[in-house]
Amino acid sequence: MLLKSKDIAYLGVLLGLNLLFIILSSVIETNTIILMAAAALMIGIVIVEFGSKSGSIFYIASCMLGFFLTFNKVEIITYILFFGLYSLIKHAIEFKITNKILALLLKFIFFNISLLCLYFAINQFITLKLFWWMILGAEVLFLIYDYAFTIFINYYINNIRPKLTKTK
Repeated sequence: MLLKSKDIAYLGVLLGLNLLFIILSSVIETNTIILMAAAALMIGIVIVEFGSKSGSIFYIASCMLGFFLTFNKVEIITYILFFGLYSLIKHAIEFKITNKILALLLKFIFFNISLLCLYFAINQFITLKLFWWMILGAEVLFLIYDYAFTIFINYYINNIRPKLTKTK
């Protein structure tokens, strides 16, 4: 895959925004989840513009740079194990599976596996007690996040992307 210089510049700007959101999530403690979600949206844009292969490379680059540049290493684990990876998983599931209920079920399975991995990874650093209502609340928030992610990507495709392709 050979990219034009405009495409490389666009990827650089998106990676810069991605890292800005990741770094701000460790600086501004109250908005960590929102900023991580915004960072993950940049991966979604890369997938829309350049495909899943470029999205995977972008994800790896953002994880490596984010790990070295962020202050709070526990928070970057959240990005690596869920937020960044979810953009790739969401695309793969929605691209290959047309049944919406099955797709949603697979996304919930990924979320629960990711939540379990996060629990064990974070438990290595800090002691964390988990109750059933926390998991239920997290699943409701995941459903809202999935819907908001879809709305944003559709908005990007329908409103922002046409304006960007005029300038290319």
